[in-house]
This record gives sequence, C-alpha cells and structure tokens, in this order.
Amino acid sequence: MLVLSRKCGQTVCIGQDITITFLRVGGHVTKIGIDAPSLVRILRGELCGRERWAEPFRDRARGDPIAVAADC
Repeated sequence: MLVLSRKCGQTVCIGQDITITFLRVGGHVTKIGIDAPSLVRILRGELCGRERWAEPFRDRARGDPIAVAADC
C-alpha cells in the first residue's frame, strides 16, 4: 500500500489513464474526484466484496473490473 499526503487541488496519477484529484480535505472527510476511462469500474470499498455488484462486469472484453476504493 502506498500512503501519501496531499493538499487540496493536488493529484495522484495511476498509470496513464487514471487521475485522482483531492477536492476538499478537512476533519474526518476527504472528497476526491476520479478521472478514468469509461471502461474502468470504480466502486466504493463496501461494494467491492459483493458478488452481485462484481458479477455483471467480469465478462467485459477487457477483463475484470478495476475497483478504486478508499476504506476510512
């Protein structure tokens, strides 16, 4: 796991196609924006383990979904 400290407005890039922007940081809540191609599935952490959510995306031509999630 990579742990970073970021300020509001700063970004993190994952590969060439995914950018995470920190929109608001304060208290116990951090708001992020995720810019990714439409074929990339982005799920909240509590949904990643649910088979009923993951199942429809497994048969996609590009393989398994990519889940980007934050558990706080």
